[in-house]
Amino acid sequence: MAVLLLAACGTADPIPPLVRVVDLRLLENGIFEQRFAIDLRIGNPNDFALPLDGLTFDLEVNGEAFARGFSDQRLTIPRLGEGRVSVTASTTLLDLVRQMMLLAERGDLTYRLRGLAYLNSLQRHSVPYESEGSFRLLPAGGPGQAI
Repeated sequence: MAVLLLAACGTADPIPPLVRVVDLRLLENGIFEQRFAIDLRIGNPNDFALPLDGLTFDLEVNGEAFARGFSDQRLTIPRLGEGRVSVTASTTLLDLVRQMMLLAERGDLTYRLRGLAYLNSLQRHSVPYESEGSFRLLPAGGPGQAI
């Protein structure tokens, strides 16, 4: 019991994981809801393994709410390492149409991903995370023009 107590006291609060979007695929396309598979790369900047027991996320695209979801997938990210997880997200038709219109105007997208990573440990708790990124989807000259 003393060893467990010392181990619990000696464990520092974890640095939030580095989570970024690496792929997005349409799974289902309905009138009221669309579902996507989103692949996330999770980096662990800590000097100890992070035993993830699930996560939640909110994805904004071009400054607008786009999709949200959660995963109960368990994954241990090694110390100073990374892992990959595929999550399912849902969005509404209105959010999807708004993003398609913005994409047609801009040709690129920016995203902001935030949520909670749940840790499977003696002291069960969650760690917030947040990341941003951007993608260029159309050639720099615009649609129909050569690069």
